[in-house]
Amino acid sequence: MSVSFSMLKSHAGLAVAAALCLGFAVPQAQAAQPADDPVVAVVNGEEIHRSALEQIRAAVPYLKDVPLEHVYDALLDNVIDLSLVAAEARRTGLEKDPVVERNVKAAERQILRSVYLTRAIDEKLSDDKLKAMYADWVKENPAEEEVHARHILLETEKDARAVIEQLKKGGDFNAIAKEKSTGPSAGSGGDLGYFKQSDMVKPFADAAFAMKAGEVSKEPVKTQFGWHVIKVEDRRTAPVPSFDDVKPQLREQAAGEIAMDIVKGLREHADIKRLGLDGKPVVAPKP
Repeated sequence: MSVSFSMLKSHAGLAVAAALCLGFAVPQAQAAQPADDPVVAVVNGEEIHRSALEQIRAAVPYLKDVPLEHVYDALLDNVIDLSLVAAEARRTGLEKDPVVERNVKAAERQILRSVYLTRAIDEKLSDDKLKAMYADWVKENPAEEEVHARHILLETEKDARAVIEQLKKGGDFNAIAKEKSTGPSAGSGGDLGYFKQSDMVKPFADAAFAMKAGEVSKEPVKTQFGWHVIKVEDRRTAPVPSFDDVKPQLREQAAGEIAMDIVKGLREHADIKRLGLDGKPVVAPKP
């Protein structure tokens, strides 16, 4: 279902207000202040930067993929409200409340962890390291053969054999697929595009990969979906994904490993005393 920008604008205020009130839109910690971060409002002398809107938009699932300009007014209104309420809470001395202090400390721990790990990962994770990982990835994921095929899916073997005879007499595969195939690809003449052997159910894949380009199956192929008549259009070796294509997943993998190593090292040099759920020392069971 498509969602118009006018709908997003009309609902953005409610979405952000609810998120802020319920505490769901805690801004994500950033490693550094953005270079282009203009002041977008001043509330009783307090400057509000565009990054505050960006952080909250990214933290609200309903809005994170929506361009900022389409929800700018709603976000700005809500950040202004947030600033006003927070200032009023400080005026009443609420920042000294034990509940607030505990939550501030918890948020501070999360932000410190996020910024520290982000910077540590950035220092360790160069493009050269990622390219070395990519070279290993290519070795572990060699290029595979692909087949470009069409098929006509039929309910019975009898119907499939009748189609094969029709094709032998010069029938047009695409036209017959559009007319008789019961599969979802019927509208495109049974076109399945390029696929690897592991992409299809075994009986179908075995038959397709045993055929040459331009060949039509001489016998119907049975799968759990019905009876197939297959035409192989082309065969090729699948192109290996480029470094830029694979880089995001390599970076995510490496970042996770670096973070785990950092935490492991910190644990090894820390004095940690674990207690039970009731806060009392854990008594080891007797042997």
